[in-house]
Amino acid sequence: MQFFVKSCFRILFFAFLTFNLPFLAEPAFAQPVTKTDQLPNPLAAEVIGIQDGDTIELKFIFSGKKAGQRLGKPLRIRFTHINCPERGQPYYKVAKQYTSQKCFHKTVKIRHKGEFDRYGRLLGEVILPDGEVLNKSLVKNGYAVHYKKYSSDQEYANLEILAKKRKIGIWSQQPLNLGGL
Repeated sequence: MQFFVKSCFRILFFAFLTFNLPFLAEPAFAQPVTKTDQLPNPLAAEVIGIQDGDTIELKFIFSGKKAGQRLGKPLRIRFTHINCPERGQPYYKVAKQYTSQKCFHKTVKIRHKGEFDRYGRLLGEVILPDGEVLNKSLVKNGYAVHYKKYSSDQEYANLEILAKKRKIGIWSQQPLNLGGL
């Protein structure tokens, strides 16, 4: 009987370790940051979610006023200078998949100015571990447009012109209706 109890205990102990060791190794999230001026720049964190082609979620909590409805939740980043197709538009899935392949479960750096949009997302450029700027890569490969309404950056404009000339991604179909893009 004693052997049976010890065996059950060992099995439960190893099951506990197997399923909980990843969570014991590191805290789920660091202490929440509450003020915009406390946000590191660049901010480095692991990408834990891909919302769409131009919005990701980080393993980082921001609980400041500007977080709005995202208060106390993992920080979302809205890529500056660009706009990817929305759900239901051509290339939506391709842009989202590209973003996922480039950064999901990787530690990225976010270059930002401490500005948030109306949805509580921090606006910034995503710098991949190899130094590539994901925002620029999306435009260069035809998965996003230069968002001229909010950006006058000439480099993004030139990348869009180049993608159009190469007829890649969203520019490969004619005529292409991207609605508000």
